[in-house]
Amino acid sequence: MRKTIKNELGDRQFSIQVDSTQDIGTIDQAAICLRYVSNSQIKERLFSVVQVKTSSGKGLYELLKECFSQNDINFKNIIGSSFDGAANMQGEFNGLRAFIKQENQNSVYIWCYAHILNLCVCDTCENLAAKNLFGLLNRLATFFSDSYKKMGVWKEIQEKLTTGQNKLKKLQKIGETRWWSREKALLWMFDGNDCLYPIVINALDFVATSKTFDPKSISEANSLKEKLCQFNIIVTAHLFLPIFKSIGPTSTYLQSKNLDILNAFLMVDKCIADISNLKFENVLKSSKDFVLKMNNSLHKIALNKEIFIENDFPKNRRRIKKLMFDEVCDDEAPTDPKQKFRVEVFQCIIDQLRTSLTERFTNNKSLVADMQYLLPKHYNDIRNKLIPKSALQKLSLLSSVDHSKLIDELEHFAGIYDKISKPLYKKTVDIYDENTNNDDDNLIVTDMDYEDFSLDWDDTHLSVTGN
Repeated sequence: MRKTIKNELGDRQFSIQVDSTQDIGTIDQAAICLRYVSNSQIKERLFSVVQVKTSSGKGLYELLKECFSQNDINFKNIIGSSFDGAANMQGEFNGLRAFIKQENQNSVYIWCYAHILNLCVCDTCENLAAKNLFGLLNRLATFFSDSYKKMGVWKEIQEKLTTGQNKLKKLQKIGETRWWSREKALLWMFDGNDCLYPIVINALDFVATSKTFDPKSISEANSLKEKLCQFNIIVTAHLFLPIFKSIGPTSTYLQSKNLDILNAFLMVDKCIADISNLKFENVLKSSKDFVLKMNNSLHKIALNKEIFIENDFPKNRRRIKKLMFDEVCDDEAPTDPKQKFRVEVFQCIIDQLRTSLTERFTNNKSLVADMQYLLPKHYNDIRNKLIPKSALQKLSLLSSVDHSKLIDELEHFAGIYDKISKPLYKKTVDIYDENTNNDDDNLIVTDMDYEDFSLDWDDTHLSVTGN
């Protein structure tokens, strides 16, 4: 297989993708993928899986060089590299990309944008309220899956209260590297009329009141049930629901094969706008509506009447701090629980996510970041000014296309940008609306017709050619 790839690649320039992980035997292995053009087609091939003995940037560089040397591939032909954001990969001085750049000064490093988006969500989930919410969802999934007896209770109650595909659902465990797990766990528990929330409450109450379970399981069930009925948890969940519904399609698109960078930036900008427009009053209203609906559902299934889901923030007693002799007033912290949640949770999460999206995408140091003139806000700058020279010079070197010709073509592109950007974005949205499959397979898009996802630019007259 490697010989076939080598013959197909020839002496062409190519880009690489490298990532490593531990297998079941705790051996760190790196997957090396090559991306190149052959017969006017873009080819992306898994070239090798090799054992990592040293995970430093220099160690990975030597591993790559040895792999390519054994297969007679010119290391200097690497013109692009895509890794995650770890220091040993993207380090400016001792990272793998730095050593690759020593071999080829024109090589470009691209940080996976889907990974960047996931890191933005991870930044937001560092909030204490978010940790409580997703920690609770993970505890629930672990609680029912750690014994066949509790899983039997889960299946029995689910079959009794649900129909169709919902009978097959299990609670989703949350993993650090499984980017979709938070979204799936949250949507299945709190979103829609067929959410699993009343089933979980029913199953927890069954375990908590049963005499056949051990004291540890009963205590854990009572703790989880009490936590799940807290209004703080429900409001935090309904804060993240619109966030994930906005970010989810963007995350899926950033992982798609035929990614269009223009549309990706438009979708990220739309995510930032959607998150900025979230109102606390709307989140609070949707939370109260959810509580009312769930209390009615629990009443219909004749559950224990002592179970009641909170419909307002609890008023906690405030600890009085003793003032020192020279202090004239106490700290001015919010005392109203609703205002306290708004300031310490809602506003912090919104600000953190908006800041992370803006900084990580806009300021990402890569060729794409250098070419931010492609974004709508730079449209007038392109028309009135010369296109940034540094970005075009890099493109000219990489593609062997004359620099002046690139300027002419891209100036023409700037003139028609308004005509194509909005239809392009709408086309992508329509694709997701038609093809999103909300079944048990992680709520991912399947069977997307990417062949139709093309740009019919009849009036662009793009004639840039190169080797």
